[in-house]
Amino acid sequence: MNPLTRARAEELLRRIERHSIRASKQRQTSRLGEQADGATLGIIRSLSKALPRPDHELALALWQTRRHGARLMAALLADVSCMTQTALNAWAQDIESQDVCDLCAAELFTKTKNPLKLAERWIKQERELTRRAGFMMVCALAAPRAKTPAADLQKMLPLIKNGAADARPAVYKAVNKALRAVGAKSPQLSKKALACAEEICYLFENSRTALWVANNAKLTLTPKPAKRRS
Repeated sequence: MNPLTRARAEELLRRIERHSIRASKQRQTSRLGEQADGATLGIIRSLSKALPRPDHELALALWQTRRHGARLMAALLADVSCMTQTALNAWAQDIESQDVCDLCAAELFTKTKNPLKLAERWIKQERELTRRAGFMMVCALAAPRAKTPAADLQKMLPLIKNGAADARPAVYKAVNKALRAVGAKSPQLSKKALACAEEICYLFENSRTALWVANNAKLTLTPKPAKRRS
């Protein structure tokens, strides 16, 4: 790392610290220890507006600090074209908070070549936030403005079904979001997602986690009956 990049990263750390929120820092400290800095995504987005993007060297310097706000900013500044598969996997294994996970998934990981293949690989891993990153990538790729083919999203439903019984909150909540996002993409996918939810209920009838995932998705995706005119 060259001295100028190091100096820029250190200045941004000081700026993040000046804008930190005490209550946020207290909440973060219980989970992240010394990495907590009280930064919120809103603060980081605001501070990032004046910075040129992408700035991959600065993103790497910020990520290496392991500070929470710095990693949020790194996700916004990183250049996906400079990220090798090794680097992507290293970042996914390094993530230690849900907000950093979700931001990386939406702003960085989904911009890779063949992002659903990357998501599939991470979904099959055991590490909690790495698996969450995979499911949150599915959410982003199923967003209304995303141009992911319906056939590709449909292929993710078996992975969603298999992940529904993972009792870890960071995972099963992401599984639920992914199922609802895929179902909301189109009427055709809505039917496929509802069928997936029914399969989850059948396969995991003794899992409260899986039943919540499925029933919550069904509640969201099931068409509401039309109101009768009086």
